[in-house]
Amino acid sequence: MFSLTVPNMAAKITRTIFRDREVDEDRFAIVKYGVEIFLVNVTKGITVYLSAALLGMIWQTLVVHLSYLMIRRHSFGLHAKTSLGCTITSVIVFVVLPYFVKEVQLSGWMIVLISAFILLNIAIFSPSDTENMPLFNAKKRHELRVKSIKNSFCVLLFVICIPIESIKSLILLGCLLQVILIHPWTYKILKRRYNNYENR
Repeated sequence: MFSLTVPNMAAKITRTIFRDREVDEDRFAIVKYGVEIFLVNVTKGITVYLSAALLGMIWQTLVVHLSYLMIRRHSFGLHAKTSLGCTITSVIVFVVLPYFVKEVQLSGWMIVLISAFILLNIAIFSPSDTENMPLFNAKKRHELRVKSIKNSFCVLLFVICIPIESIKSLILLGCLLQVILIHPWTYKILKRRYNNYENR
């Protein structure tokens, strides 16, 4: 229900921003879209971390979320089609999954194996674009891939160095979530178009 009111709230806020100025429709639409994205992300964040607080999972959720974002910032990947779908999915992957993973302890060879799998997939499949944000520029795609690999390497190096087993598992979960969101199999299963830059 809230997602239905976001455009109206965004329009009201945008009108307030421009109340003393004349502005054309395109400018108004751009600012309104930015306000909508901000409101959706704030709402999603509050929902996710409130759910985490109710389960006593604040720091676990934060670890998974940060490790996920560190890689996602340059590798991109799938988005939910609706704000509500994004919020529900976020609660599941950042609160529910960590709840079951928080006590998991992995052996040294399992950590190395999972880390290698993550790094290999990031190197091969990042960045993954979407229908709404195709990455047409080949040079930009290469730069994003290099940054994604570097970010992944830094996160995985931290996994190897940190002595706390539960945090190792949570960081790897965050990385694996992003691998899933850039993988062509996920696009195929969800019937979403892959390599959108090829469809100019």
